[in-house]
Amino acid sequence: MKYKNNLLYKLDNYSKDGLVPFHMPGHKRNDIFAPNDAYLIDITEIDDFDDLHHPEDCLKSAMERASDIFGTKETFFLVNGCTGGILASIYATCNRGDHILLARNSHKSVYNTLMLNGLEATYLWPKGEIMGLPCGMIEAADVEKAFVDNPHIKCVFITSPTYEGVVSDIAGIADIVHRHNAVLIVDEAHGSHMQFGHIFPKSAIAEGADIVIHGIHKTLPTLTQTALLHINSDRVDQAAVKKYLRIFQTSSPSYVLMGAIDYCMDFLENDGKEYYDIYCRRLERVYNKLSSLKALQVLPYSQNRDASKIVISTCGSGIDGLTLYNMLRKDYNLQPEMSLPQYVIMMTSVMDDENALDRLTDAILRIDNINSFDSESANCSMHSSHMYSHIVPGSIAGDMLYVYPPGIPIVVPGETYTEEIIESINHYIDKGYIIKKN
Repeated sequence: MKYKNNLLYKLDNYSKDGLVPFHMPGHKRNDIFAPNDAYLIDITEIDDFDDLHHPEDCLKSAMERASDIFGTKETFFLVNGCTGGILASIYATCNRGDHILLARNSHKSVYNTLMLNGLEATYLWPKGEIMGLPCGMIEAADVEKAFVDNPHIKCVFITSPTYEGVVSDIAGIADIVHRHNAVLIVDEAHGSHMQFGHIFPKSAIAEGADIVIHGIHKTLPTLTQTALLHINSDRVDQAAVKKYLRIFQTSSPSYVLMGAIDYCMDFLENDGKEYYDIYCRRLERVYNKLSSLKALQVLPYSQNRDASKIVISTCGSGIDGLTLYNMLRKDYNLQPEMSLPQYVIMMTSVMDDENALDRLTDAILRIDNINSFDSESANCSMHSSHMYSHIVPGSIAGDMLYVYPPGIPIVVPGETYTEEIIESINHYIDKGYIIKKN
């Protein structure tokens, strides 16, 4: 290649460096999902290739097939990730000034939608812990209480599963929401694989959500930015959803991305069962082998927590999440998805072969056997280095602050800074994380 300092050259080198990807996208750089050179198939809306915003031919049939695979009323292709689907679904459900009930652990794109559409929000605060880590579960009883306090809620927005794979009681929440004549939107960005494997929790589609948004690039074998918006009930104004998808998605959608979505659907339809049966058995072996850990801990999977997310808790181990992240990357050539001070997430997918999962298991077991951890760094409680001492408790936040990933705001505009929030921000900074502002 002539130009050796450009991004494409760097990406090409990275693909050859041997790092095993335990991060999104779900294709895991498997070349069976790259049947063509992207430059050769990158086209625009020409004859015989349909129009995403007015589908009548091949794109229409492709989306109908996706709808059949997921068992929905209607499914739409998204080419700018879940963000466009989140914007379109909230705009189609709420008018300016309406009231929305929102899980506080939602992605930052949801808060941007609220600001753009001038919505009033009431927050649902996640509850519960798993092995000392906040699990992010939304309780149905809190949803009921919110409706009692504010019967004018038009829409409820829940994130399930969370980045850590925790699933809320969507069926129970859906019953409450529908009893109050509201619409339930579930950001299931990290759960598009769940209905294809026997060890995974049930999908929000099966649990009665009205709109479900899937970031299929996260856990299915397809390209980054590909996603799906599913309409799952008659409570949703389909025409309004289509209108806002035309507004919030590009007028020049990538045929490379749309082709990748359809290719992924072909895989699910024809080979999905065989691949997912093997994948689930491999995951069961991984969790069985890691059940003997002494210092580190791996969050167990269940019908309330997705097994595909291998979440390694460092609480009590003598190291923090960033240290473990760097050990996995530098010493074992495994690239994690993300870390926070208390844990590391290794994202697996149906494309992880047995060798990759064995390498991961072996690395975690080897690290767990190291006896030289500094016990002082094992404390998972928050403490302040006063790097944000210019923010005083009681002041009002004017910006959204977050660590990315996962992109869940620590504070959003209009919220009041508390000592706990300031300590949390300082704790992240003290541990080497970058606080981003939006």
